[in-house]
Amino acid sequence: MNAETLPDYLAVPGKTIPSFHCRVGKRHDERQPAPANAYGFPVPGVQSPTATAVMASDYFVSEQTWGNILSHGSFDYIVSGSGCTALAFIDKVYELDKNARVLCLERGGILLASHFQNLPLPFKMVLGGASETFPWTLSRKTFETKELKFCHGSCPFFGGRSTFWSAWSPQPKEALMRDFPESMKATAKKESFWQEAKKLLNVTPASEIDDTVFGKLQTAIDKVLTDSVRSIHSADYVESAPLAVGRRSPTSTLRFNKFSVPGPLLGIYESQRHLAKTEDGAPLELAVNCSARSMSQSDDGIVRVLETSKGTLSWTGNDTKIILCAGAIPNATLLLNSFQSCRETVGKRITGHFLTHIAARCPVKNIKNWTKGPSLQIAASYLAGKDPKSNLQYHIQITALNSPNPEHDAEDAARECPDYAAAATLDQLKGSENHVVFVCATLGEFSDKNTENHVKLNKGLDPTCNVDLQFTLSQQDRNLWDVMDKATYDTIKAMSGGSATESTIEYWDEASHAWATKKPAVDTIRIPGIVHEASTCFVGSPEKGGSLDELYRPHGVKNVFVTGGALFPTAGSWNPTLTMCGYAQDLAHKLHGMKINGQSATSE
Repeated sequence: MNAETLPDYLAVPGKTIPSFHCRVGKRHDERQPAPANAYGFPVPGVQSPTATAVMASDYFVSEQTWGNILSHGSFDYIVSGSGCTALAFIDKVYELDKNARVLCLERGGILLASHFQNLPLPFKMVLGGASETFPWTLSRKTFETKELKFCHGSCPFFGGRSTFWSAWSPQPKEALMRDFPESMKATAKKESFWQEAKKLLNVTPASEIDDTVFGKLQTAIDKVLTDSVRSIHSADYVESAPLAVGRRSPTSTLRFNKFSVPGPLLGIYESQRHLAKTEDGAPLELAVNCSARSMSQSDDGIVRVLETSKGTLSWTGNDTKIILCAGAIPNATLLLNSFQSCRETVGKRITGHFLTHIAARCPVKNIKNWTKGPSLQIAASYLAGKDPKSNLQYHIQITALNSPNPEHDAEDAARECPDYAAAATLDQLKGSENHVVFVCATLGEFSDKNTENHVKLNKGLDPTCNVDLQFTLSQQDRNLWDVMDKATYDTIKAMSGGSATESTIEYWDEASHAWATKKPAVDTIRIPGIVHEASTCFVGSPEKGGSLDELYRPHGVKNVFVTGGALFPTAGSWNPTLTMCGYAQDLAHKLHGMKINGQSATSE
């Protein structure tokens, strides 16, 4: 099928008007052979276009095409969400079958076309605040727990959280996947599982980034930590930080580029558009400002109705599959609003990570086998450990910086720090020209045994946010927090030269906004804001509290599939994105394998 023979709900736009591809002597109006209101003739054009409107005609589903989709659209996959797992699933689907018909729904419009750290420094102001929304009612208990206070929200824009994430992408060992079902462990044992996910995100150890910023300091810090990790009580291993740094061509002069979804997903869109024009594939349809609200199941267990904020999608066949890629809490909310059976298990467990943040510095002479250079140097390392009593996990995201010229280095530091929310500030770098500044963000996992943590339906009228969310701290959580704080201080001491040089370490005191030799008060380093929420509808039998089967489907529902941290029975402490993408790719493999073998996921 080509652009002329495609059904009208699969749109393939032609050239834009005007296009930078157009040159003198060539037609540039082929999309409007008889243009009306062109170039301000005979009346002015639109004077206040939105960012989404500018892109809509070339990348996103138009109102006309959406009407056709509602009327008679037929898709293999309807994907809810446009973040990392959506990209992982869609990318793998098209790798396996260029003719797959995919509709992707995103609740918001486009805010950023790239990760905000890839943009000029003033874009740092878009982090948090108005770019984050909270699709739940937070419990009073959580709000009044000063160490927790809130759970970080959703980013309701094209690309989701990927335009703001820290890009840490560790590969958890099997032993860290506590209580994961054997099916998920067996999947993760396949070498290709991790290879494919790392290829998608371009995960690169900081020691291999190979630019002028990550270099000799990285080598020195990695060596010190490798030599001393066994002396840090409760620590298990350390590695050069695995970071998703974005794709570079072999000849690229780009030094560093944070990975985010919009570029790669639009790249798939463009590739499929060209394939459709040459009858070699089907176009990807991207619908923005459209949220999934509820699903309706027929008596045969198959969903054939998906209510959205822009109308009802419906179909009569058995082969359309709905893929939930919108985050652990939004996915749970959609399931709770859709299926009575899900209310027995979904949301009864929720985990995630709590945080400690400590900034310190030591003289440059303390760093073994390293000499200060004339320009900014950064190192990023990842140390993981467990509370020896409970086996609950923590990890430390370590960033070390030396900035000889803080004012001049601000732009590069903002771009290349692995996690801007846990980076050294300009005030911390000023006056630290002859120091190495350490910024340690330490994450610990909430216990999965805490039955006070939950996501529950309430009586709200908006089905995209009619849930109550509660996180509390159990005694096990508090014990882990003490253990990981001590490990963080021990790690700083090891990097600063050990016990003999401990007196030279200074810590950032936020109250006085200055460096001090005294360790900061506990309530100033434990940072409110829960992250990486997980386990809301985990894989497992209903008898064990599980919501999903081995195909990542809600029990009793044949054609709805869940991705992301919602699948995980336990959160671990590791940053989840790499693992989440791996399981989203695995889902694509499973569904494609069943299709080519003549099996139907909806018939089981």
